[in-house]
Amino acid sequence: MTGLNAALLRGDLASGRAICAGQPALADALHTAADARGAAAAALARELGLAAAGVTLAALAERLAPDLQAEILAARTRLTALTSDLTAIQARNANLTAHLRSFFRGVLSELTAADAPPRYGPTGRRI
Repeated sequence: MTGLNAALLRGDLASGRAICAGQPALADALHTAADARGAAAAALARELGLAAAGVTLAALAERLAPDLQAEILAARTRLTALTSDLTAIQARNANLTAHLRSFFRGVLSELTAADAPPRYGPTGRRI
């Protein structure tokens, strides 16, 4: 995500396309990891006597020895911070992409004939 953001800010479309080309493989890997996590959470829930939806790091930490509990809670704090960072990067990328789309619509409009409508819509058709 940070690489895509940097490429967009530099106007480096080749790097942006290369990063985007790797997204399907990354998405597949994330889906595989999510499936494995779901299976592990279900197995852990059975072992701990919890509902599958109740398996959280906090619930797991409650059932562990104090030293392991502190390690799990510290990992949970780091994960929360990383999630916040990722959400912020995604929002910046979305805002930048929207700005670029708007800019290029304006460029397309300026390149058209004088009697052409002033803007293009999301599908590329004149408004």
